[in-house]
Amino acid sequence: MNIAIVDDEKHCIESLEMDLETLELGHHIIFKTSKPMEALLELPKLKVDILFLDVEMPLLNGFELLDQLDKIDFDVIFTTAYSEYALQAFKNKAFNFLLKPVDIDELKDVLEDWKKEQQKRSYLLDETAVKDLLSKIKNEGFVKSKIAIPTVNGFEFLKTEDILYCQSENNYTKIFLQTGESKLISKTLKDVEKTLCNYLFLRIHQSYLINPKYLKQYNKTDGGYVIMDNGNSLPVSKQKRHLLIEFYDIISRN
Repeated sequence: MNIAIVDDEKHCIESLEMDLETLELGHHIIFKTSKPMEALLELPKLKVDILFLDVEMPLLNGFELLDQLDKIDFDVIFTTAYSEYALQAFKNKAFNFLLKPVDIDELKDVLEDWKKEQQKRSYLLDETAVKDLLSKIKNEGFVKSKIAIPTVNGFEFLKTEDILYCQSENNYTKIFLQTGESKLISKTLKDVEKTLCNYLFLRIHQSYLINPKYLKQYNKTDGGYVIMDNGNSLPVSKQKRHLLIEFYDIISRN
């Protein structure tokens, strides 16, 4: 959770920082300023998730600041001592609104609501991923191709159809093949996923990317896991269960 704070009252920034630290939400305050003009220049350069934005500020109020930004790819939580700004805040598509002095329990509730909303957004993105995969299957079938993986002396070419699954090993990825071999490469699983998602591989967990061709069984018990054709059991994260179920439900109907 990358947080930015813009408030012309420095003591309000400090108070909000202390409350966030008390809540221990795993956040990072990547930008804070009491000067709205500085925020106008710096915010477009940053990857912000939530902006806590004061309304009443000299030279440029919070609403005017947002109006002058070319792109707003973060959620805004307005903070102000004046409740009459609430309606205008929501008209400006604010995620939420907090009255000063900010109550720490209200702050906690707002941020928990934000986290829930992020999960919903993730679900919608996964639904889009399912539709894209199904479209590829319908139009192209299971694509047969090769990918190049780095070796000490150059590259090795692997058939994507021979890959059972990939497992994260911190900044490395171990690729398991249907021959029983495995290859350890110096790429993160996220990088490997960018390549293999074009060949209908599914991310079922933060540590696992599978080839559905070799999926033998999905079991909902014990938190959810799959069994691959080689007999190995792999966990399915709670966030990815619906993706796996929906994918195969639609496959079975087509």
